[in-house]
Amino acid sequence: MTDPEFPILGTEPLVVELANTLYGDEDFFRHAEWIDAWFALLVPGHGRMGHHAGRVRALRDGIRCLLSAAAAGEAPAPDAVELVNTFAAAAPAYLRLIWPAGQAPAARWIDTTGGSTAALGRLATCCVELLAGPDAASLRRCEGPGCSLLFVKNHSRRRWCHPSCGHRDRQARYYRRHLTTGGS
Repeated sequence: MTDPEFPILGTEPLVVELANTLYGDEDFFRHAEWIDAWFALLVPGHGRMGHHAGRVRALRDGIRCLLSAAAAGEAPAPDAVELVNTFAAAAPAYLRLIWPAGQAPAARWIDTTGGSTAALGRLATCCVELLAGPDAASLRRCEGPGCSLLFVKNHSRRRWCHPSCGHRDRQARYYRRHLTTGGS
């Protein structure tokens, strides 16, 4: 089995990338090996998450539900809110101040648990931070034809998850305009 070409945009918050692993009819987490490959790419150091495929998919689905509701300006399913909160509560973490001599201070999250609990809890916490933070109002669904990916709108004119979706959308409008006007 070969690794799929994940729909990774590369510029989005990690939880948006996670939600986008369910793209149209394609579930990029349907195989444990694919889950392992995705985590190796985006969340290295968390071992074999494919062994926890059911929990990973459940959290991904809950996060996707919450992000989709936010992007649509709707209230999410209460079950999805509870699910994400449960995952977040299972992996307590704290901020640790790091201040090396001669350098600027920085903060780093320290997990008090390990393994899948820490990884999934961190993702759930990132979801809470995104939805409760200033970027929540910028969460959008791509307007490209046939695309269902989510993204955080970081420019006032951005309407697509990726430039290729924008190109396809402009092409579709061009062809619709020229087909309906007879090419003139």
